[in-house]
Amino acid sequence: MEALVPGIRGADSVSHWFERLARGADRYFSWLTGDRRAFRRRARGAVSPEFREALNFTGLEVEPHQVLLLSYAGALLALATALVLDAAVLALYGFSPGDMGALTVVLLVGITLGLPLATLQVLSEYPKTRARSMKIHSLGDIPEVLSYVVMYLKLIPNLEDGLRFAARQSHTSLGRDLRKLLWDLEVRVYRGIDDAVTAFARRWKAWSDHLQRALHLIRSAVREESEGQRIQTLDRSLDVVMDGTRNNMSSFARRLHQPTLVIYAIGVMVPLALIAMLPAASLVGMRLSVVQIFLLYNILLPLGLGLYMRRVLLRRPATFSPPTIPPHHPGVAGVDRRLNALVAALAGGILALPGVVMLAMPRAALDLWLLDSLPPTLFLLWGITAAVALYCRRTYAAYSRVRDRVRSMEEEFGDSLYVIGKRIGEGKPAEEAFHHAGRTLAGSEMGEVFARTSFNLVSLRTDLRGALFDDTYGSLQHVHSDRIRAVMGLLAEGVKKSHRAAGRAIVKIADHLKQLQDVERGIKNSLGTLTSSLQSTATVFAPLIAGVTLGITELIATVLGGTETGSLPDAAVVSGVGHFSYDVQPHWFVLVVGIYLFQLVFLLVRFANGIDEGDDRVAYLHRLGQSLPTAVVFFSLVTVLSMALFRGMAPG
Repeated sequence: MEALVPGIRGADSVSHWFERLARGADRYFSWLTGDRRAFRRRARGAVSPEFREALNFTGLEVEPHQVLLLSYAGALLALATALVLDAAVLALYGFSPGDMGALTVVLLVGITLGLPLATLQVLSEYPKTRARSMKIHSLGDIPEVLSYVVMYLKLIPNLEDGLRFAARQSHTSLGRDLRKLLWDLEVRVYRGIDDAVTAFARRWKAWSDHLQRALHLIRSAVREESEGQRIQTLDRSLDVVMDGTRNNMSSFARRLHQPTLVIYAIGVMVPLALIAMLPAASLVGMRLSVVQIFLLYNILLPLGLGLYMRRVLLRRPATFSPPTIPPHHPGVAGVDRRLNALVAALAGGILALPGVVMLAMPRAALDLWLLDSLPPTLFLLWGITAAVALYCRRTYAAYSRVRDRVRSMEEEFGDSLYVIGKRIGEGKPAEEAFHHAGRTLAGSEMGEVFARTSFNLVSLRTDLRGALFDDTYGSLQHVHSDRIRAVMGLLAEGVKKSHRAAGRAIVKIADHLKQLQDVERGIKNSLGTLTSSLQSTATVFAPLIAGVTLGITELIATVLGGTETGSLPDAAVVSGVGHFSYDVQPHWFVLVVGIYLFQLVFLLVRFANGIDEGDDRVAYLHRLGQSLPTAVVFFSLVTVLSMALFRGMAPG
């Protein structure tokens, strides 16, 4: 039973840090509550049943009073951070609030009030948010977990052993919940496996009706006396979950239309279009500074956009878990994260150094043509981009290559199982079946695995399980695919019972895998158009709009710079504008917009990756390392060219 215990609680890094921070808040910020015991009792009685259920479901090892203390401490620290920002901005204006302007005051008040409240809300609601996310993500885990159950029951009609096999093979959130169910069964929370499955189906009914129906069909199948009827009922249960998953993702894809339009509007079109209007805003009495633009474009807008994207992605059902590559895999064993970080920081610093030197020099000492043609702040942007992109590429390119190889093997696996299953079903010994499959599939990844398995069986005289899974010489020791390992483990168990029965089951399993791959492919296709458009927006359209807009901005500023009161509209004269005043230097404006573009690429790539891959950190960072340099280089070229072009159009 010990094998079941570690999987009960999720071990993701966010939950781990949340637990550590909650315990730290209980240790260092208990003075905020006065009497600790009284506060603990009040907190235990004040939280809702939904909150307590969320703590149990997520497996978070925290108490309600610790969560509340963490939210109070987080809000206090967020308030302190906001006050430091207020003081820094006030210092830039010489500690003269009258010179700050109304817009700066409004932005600072919004940040000072909004940041602590947002922190309080996020931290206090994290257990419920985490539980809701786990349940939604578990909907996409259903086909994988149920396919393991069906595979096992086609060989051995024992429901408890089938659920245990699926729980051990699956590392998904639903697999963890299944391990929790089996643990409860072991400690006599339920009277038997039927009661446990009934309770499990009832708990998931509100989230997944097709899971409930599939579980009832599976429970009915194990009672069938006829093997043909049992297999037919099991196939029907798998069809139910496949159709349900496909419908869930199709519904999610349809619901994404409006959020995507909102992201385009509030993240790309409106903010970048407004940049060109900022110089003209001074005509009606608005005093704009780089501090105000920084607060709006580099703090408030990215924060709001990120929270909105997070809300949308939390509603996404997970599809199929990506392979997890351990650090000791030969393909990634040479990756040194610390060395990569050092090299990336050094390269970024060298690239940013000319910009730092140019900004530190007096304006008169600079080559004014170079300053006007190539804003020195672009060097700072290039340095940051180089550091991030170089680290992502050096660290995650190897992981991406290994995972692509594993996915390629999974694509081949369904067809290769037919070859193995046919030979096993004919009564051939395992070494002959694998030798035949290795020769038939020569040149493919799975062909190499089968040939290695045959060699282990013949030369090392080991059993099939050892030939496949031995830590020293097993053919699957570096194949980190739950799907492949689960099916081959099932084959190793099946041949002990009957070669012919195992062969027939493996052929049926091959059909299931092809069906599973069709569902995966259909989901990818349904979301592909959206994710490709988001990727194009991040790398091409947003940099293009930002660069052209900066050129237009400089043209407007140049034209209005010589505008006198007599040529202004009456409303502008009444507002007190005697001459156009716009004190944002072009190179600082380029930096602020460049940082916003940098943040936009981070957010859009994360959103596209979240839609396409789910919570796949490796795929996200590898794609970020590819997209970020493209976007920043394109932005830089368009900015320099457009500023030169529009500067030539300005009247002398």
